[in-house]
Amino acid sequence: PLTVEVQLKNTGRREGAEVVQFYIQDVQASVERPIKELKGFEKVILKPGQSKVVKTVFNERSFAFYDTKQKKWVVEPGQFKVLVGSSSRDIRLTASFNID
Repeated sequence: PLTVEVQLKNTGRREGAEVVQFYIQDVQASVERPIKELKGFEKVILKPGQSKVVKTVFNERSFAFYDTKQKKWVVEPGQFKVLVGSSSRDIRLTASFNID
């Protein structure tokens, strides 16, 4: 498993809400896959000045796709990215890693 943690802080003067979304991108896929796939999310409500660590755990299935030729879920080795943001169009953090 892969655990990803991000820290949020409300720097404003009012209580605020944010939805933290976690995506996976298969950079070297041998088949056509979406550019990014939503794999987890959490809504967080923070008071002014409050911080919170939000985390998600990606298991093997998080990186898999269904191979119609093999008729099973497959995880290919290669480069992947974790993308974190408030929406698919507002990515604020990325990290690359490899699966062997």
